[in-house]
Amino acid sequence: MKFSAILMAALCSSFTFAQAPRACSAAAHYKIIPLPLQPVRINNSGMIAGTTARIDEDHKPALWTEKDGLRVIDLPEGFTGAEPHAINTSGEIVGTASREESQLPYAFKYQDGKFSLLTEDRAKAMAVSDSGDIAGQIGEKLTLWSNGKATSLGGCCGGIVDAMNDHEVLGQVNDKEGHYSAFVWDHSQGLHSIAPVNAATSIARAMNHSGHIMLQSFTPNAISILREGKTIPVTLSAEYASQPLGFNDCDVVVGEYGASSEWDHAFLWDEKGGLRDLNTLIDSGSQWTLESALDINDRGEIIGVGDRGGEQDVGFLLIPDVQTINHKEHEGTRR
Repeated sequence: MKFSAILMAALCSSFTFAQAPRACSAAAHYKIIPLPLQPVRINNSGMIAGTTARIDEDHKPALWTEKDGLRVIDLPEGFTGAEPHAINTSGEIVGTASREESQLPYAFKYQDGKFSLLTEDRAKAMAVSDSGDIAGQIGEKLTLWSNGKATSLGGCCGGIVDAMNDHEVLGQVNDKEGHYSAFVWDHSQGLHSIAPVNAATSIARAMNHSGHIMLQSFTPNAISILREGKTIPVTLSAEYASQPLGFNDCDVVVGEYGASSEWDHAFLWDEKGGLRDLNTLIDSGSQWTLESALDINDRGEIIGVGDRGGEQDVGFLLIPDVQTINHKEHEGTRR
């Protein structure tokens, strides 16, 4: 089986954007925009997929862009809600939907203004590549959908897909004893473990287009980036628990850390600057407490949720202050 060679650009919806340049230098300051949805993922064009959970009781999928604002995706009759899990460069969304008469999850995709199921079986669509292939689970089986055909990725006992690019799928795979370990699947090697030798359990959290992988292991606890055969340690908070949640092509990690969920703060990490609390990189008088950074794109734009004044769980978009990036790069050149 080969991954689809047809680019999603040929199938894109009414939302069409040019590919943006990378912003690999973290900004010293970010502009913050409140969002009218609960964000989930952001693509490299700045399109944000999320849900209307803050607007009404149903979890309807929605899209937001700074130019066009909020667009709620209408669900077919009989569906009560849907949760996006991933969005690709062309704006194709995949996720999990629910029906009135069933408690089962249903894998869906939204493309060209059309909402459709991948299968009528219990399933989840968790990742989508820029070429339009989709990965997730049918029942307990790790699955790839390519050209309308579902293929098992292997593994004896199920698992979870976390991310993919045009060549590989990654996540965690379970064994017969109930342990789970990080895996990568590709066409040539199939499913194979990338678990650290000394870790009891591990998860492959995210992957970028260069094939770099963000890996989290437990007992002992560690976060690292697997890059071209090398392991790059990601040193986060020594005092509080840290959860990495997003990763871009510049190997910048975002997530949350804190003593408990009620005290979490959003963070950014890169090799040059290490761990930084994102609350220190916005205006101090903004009345925001940024609690969780969920994703980051290659322009350096970050989405997440936080408290704004007395309002809780408000979605936000952080846009790098270009002047601070240019100033940092200029200073580096002078040295």
